[in-house]
Amino acid sequence: MPARDQKEMKLIVSEIRQETPEIKSFRFDLGSNKPFPFRPGQFIIITAEIWNPKRNRMGTANRAFSLSSSPTEEECIEIAAKRYEGGRMTPWLHDTVKTGDVLNVKGPEGQFVFTKGETDEIVLIAGGIGIAPYRGMIRYILAKELPVRIKLLYSARTPADFAFKPEFDAAMSRHQNFHCVYTITRPDQTHGTGRVGRFDEAFFRDHLGPVGTLYYLCGPDRMIKEQAQILTTLGVPSPMIRSERW
Repeated sequence: MPARDQKEMKLIVSEIRQETPEIKSFRFDLGSNKPFPFRPGQFIIITAEIWNPKRNRMGTANRAFSLSSSPTEEECIEIAAKRYEGGRMTPWLHDTVKTGDVLNVKGPEGQFVFTKGETDEIVLIAGGIGIAPYRGMIRYILAKELPVRIKLLYSARTPADFAFKPEFDAAMSRHQNFHCVYTITRPDQTHGTGRVGRFDEAFFRDHLGPVGTLYYLCGPDRMIKEQAQILTTLGVPSPMIRSERW
């Protein structure tokens, strides 16, 4: 989306939800900033004055957060933020920000998007907080009742670390075009959700889509490179692989 279409807004935090032990969702009322058009998968940038321990003073911090809501939700937008120890923005969001606070928000930005009419099948590959932009894409496709088959391959450390799982499970029961495969990397005594193990070539081979399927990768640079290489090895053309690196 061109820069001229971006907005600088002051938005009220209307709801905060604890999704997992490390992930919270933040909802912002758009109020007079409606309409706020964006494409599923885009992100916003939050700017705040936060204490900088390295400089022992307050300082400006900026951080991009994928929109986890759908453009069809016209009254509000949502993000999901994982708390990173040693960071500045995410500990501040988790520990200090409360409902009713007003935050400085700019956006939308980003080209890691779903576009209506581009394909009739997508595979969304998510690890941890990489689920955030996919939630917005999934909600958009299902709300618009688009003829698109969605397969979500979702990896987390333990069953407790799956954000939005109740929502995805409910969506699977209502929509035949949506399917989610869960996999965990650190099984514990609560294990009972899905496959155990990291994404590898054998796993991806079992979940390849037909010719024309778009594959989305979201996560750390190393993970993106490894998974893109596996998909390429399995015969997926590079133009059909899209990625968003942190």
